[in-house]
This record gives sequence, structure tokens and C-alpha cells, in this order.
Amino acid sequence: MYKLLIADDEARIRKGLRNSINWTELNIEIVGEAEDGEIALKLVKELKPHIIMLDICMPFLNGLELIKKLKNVNEKCIIIIVTGYDQFEYMHEALKLKVFDYILKPVNRENLKDTILKAVQELSKIERKRNYLNWTSRQVDENLNSLRQVFFNNWFKDKLEYKDIIDELKFLKIKFSDHIGMISIKVVEKFKFELYFKNWDRELLNFAIINIACDLLEKFKPEAVFIDENNNIIIFTNICSGSRWYNLGIELEEKVYSYLGYIVVTEQEKVLSGINEVKDIYNKLVDKINEKTQCKPVVLLTMKYINKNYHVNDLNLQSVADQFNVSSSYLSKLIKQEIGISFSDYITNIRIKKAICFMEDPKMKIYEVAESVGYSNQHYFCKAFKKVIGVSPTEYRGGSI
Repeated sequence: MYKLLIADDEARIRKGLRNSINWTELNIEIVGEAEDGEIALKLVKELKPHIIMLDICMPFLNGLELIKKLKNVNEKCIIIIVTGYDQFEYMHEALKLKVFDYILKPVNRENLKDTILKAVQELSKIERKRNYLNWTSRQVDENLNSLRQVFFNNWFKDKLEYKDIIDELKFLKIKFSDHIGMISIKVVEKFKFELYFKNWDRELLNFAIINIACDLLEKFKPEAVFIDENNNIIIFTNICSGSRWYNLGIELEEKVYSYLGYIVVTEQEKVLSGINEVKDIYNKLVDKINEKTQCKPVVLLTMKYINKNYHVNDLNLQSVADQFNVSSSYLSKLIKQEIGISFSDYITNIRIKKAICFMEDPKMKIYEVAESVGYSNQHYFCKAFKKVIGVSPTEYRGGSI
């Protein structure tokens, strides 16, 4: 039943309103009466009525003042003014406050019933709308992943304008902070018959990989996941620690292989320039992933080994070749052929990339950064850094580029 509160300083008016019609027949219960505005305000807070009938002229807190306060307490309640002809001058201000309706004193029973019926119809309409919104909200929640898939697919295929993207992000409850990173993951199909522990359905496999990734990324609060038509898994996540975040790819590759028996490759990038940069980064990540998956198995395994062991000071071509039982000359030739740069240049690039992550921590000294990425000599590290980046580590950290 709908709850009704009557507020009037005259007891006979309150009694007349209470006894004038059969309220139960209208699905209404009178839950309280108030003889002044302050009591009325207190009862509204306690009882949360759906309908309030109030007189404009009441002691302590008049009707107009009460209406203003009610907007902050229960703005959705229906307010009906009960007023005499001599108070009608106040009605203009009351209407500006968006009261539902008014009834003139002395109260006519039929007018009262008609007004209350209109109020009940309005409440019923509000309830239907609320139920519909709740239903649509549940539908969105239940189908959120599917809706997000469609959204990202349209976004990355240039089917959405900027305003549409912003609206969709809000609708799909995706919050992109100023520190967002993107991680791409893809299964290396060429290892299918060699290393799979068992055959998985592709949808189930993607689901399992995403679960492992989200568990690993828990502290970074993953915001959204997208699987494109080529089974590239893209995860959007917050970044609270650059160096820790950039090591997640290696951890993720190891965990997926350990739990599922599948070899995956990963790529990561930060989003530095906001929403407009996301699509370009997606394309960049997919290109890098595709390049990796096209490499011969021994080259791919070499890259993964270097990515994991870049911090080892004496990491060299021969030691890596020994890991995979191939000659150093053969491995050197394959790496140059497959990824376009030499073994030593690849190691240097990986180390400098990792060094940049460590340098985000202002507490780390340059020599500590050098040691963390496999250089025992700071001078040699600075020389390698300048060769790759174009400026020294000190200049880079000082914001000169």
C-alpha cells in the first residue's frame, strides 16, 4: 500500500481528511499526522511516505519552507497542498516548487478523491518505470560481457564517434582512469600438437586464460576484457606500479602454461593520451602479437627466455643457444631473419624498456636501475640507454624528452 502523511495545524481538518474517503479502497494507508512543519519533517524522515498532504500556513515551519526541505529528504514523494482561498497567493510559489496538485478548503470529498486517484496513478507510473529500469539494469548486467564485446568491436573498427564512445563506456560501467594499461594475450597455435596437455574448446580456453589473467591482475583492478575476431584477448587494467605491471606479461605466460599447458605470447602498453589513443594501441599490440606468433618456435622460445632473464648479467648468445640445444650461429641467423635485429640488440632493447619502467620510481638510483636490468657497469648502461633512446638516463628522468 502507498503511505500517506497529513500535515495541518487544525485538528478538525486532519480528522476531516482522514474520515472523508475510504483510503484502504484506494490502496493507501495513513501512516502519520503532524500539527506543524517541524513534526511533519521529522515524520517524513522516519516514515518515508509516498504522498504528503500539507497546509501552507503552519507554525514553526510553514508549508513552503517544508516543501523546500522535503526536496532534500524525499524528492520523489508526491506533495498535495491543502489551502484556503485567503492563502491562494502562496500557490504561485508552491507551483514553482513543483508540487503535484492543490485542494481548496473547505475540502470537497469528490475533489479530494479525484486528486488522490491522480496521485495513485502517478505513483503507479513511477513504480512501473522504476521496475522497467531495474529490469533493463538486470538485463545489462546479465549480458554485460556480450554488450562490451560488441562495443569494443565497433570502436576498434571505427564505427563510433567520440561522444558515442564516452556514452557507451558510461553505460557499460567501464571506468578508464588516467593510468590505464592494455595487455594483449594470444595462444601460439603452432605449439598445439607438441605442448598441449589436452584439447580445449576455444571459447572455454579463452575463458580459462582470462580467469588466470584477472586473478594475476587483481591488485591492478581490471576494468574490461575484449576478445576480437582473431582470438586476441585484450585486457584493460589500472596501473599503480609501472615496474610491477610490466613484469605481468612474463608471469602470465608462465601461469597459463603451468595451469593449462598452452604457450601464449603477451604484449603490454600504457595509455598515455586518453581515450583517443586506445584504438591505435590496440592495433599496435595486435601487430606485435602477430609478429611473435609467426616466429619459428625456437626464436619465440628464445624471446620468452630473454624476457624472463634479461636481468642476468652474463646472458649471452651461447648460453641461450645451449638452453635449446642449437648452435649459436644458427640461433643468431634465425633471430636476425625473424625479428630483424641481432641477438645483442634484442637483449639491449628489452633491458632498456625494463629500465624505463624501473626509472618511474624516483627513489631508484641510476646504478640500481642498471643492476636491475643486467648491467654491472653504470657507464656501459648509460651508453646503451643513450644509443636506444637518444638521451642519457639522467636527461630522460629529468623530463628533457
